[in-house]
Amino acid sequence: MTISADIVDIGAADWTLVLTTRSNSSGEAKIAWEAIGQHEAGFHAGLTSPAAALEIVLARVERNGAVSPLDVPALVGVLVGHFQRRAR
Repeated sequence: MTISADIVDIGAADWTLVLTTRSNSSGEAKIAWEAIGQHEAGFHAGLTSPAAALEIVLARVERNGAVSPLDVPALVGVLVGHFQRRAR
């Protein structure tokens, strides 16, 4: 089985998204961030106002026809906030 990792970091202050893909079409995602990373605007918006952040992303996706790299910080913030709340 072959494994390849793609690291997504578009400069959003100290966080990264690592996507690992296996040759059998499975994979996993790992999100890592430093404390300061929570203050990046898109990431912070996703953490603190997930509904609003998703509305903004949806509007941009509808306008552009695809998810842009600018949408990734907010989406990662939504995911991190969701799993942090579930873990409590």
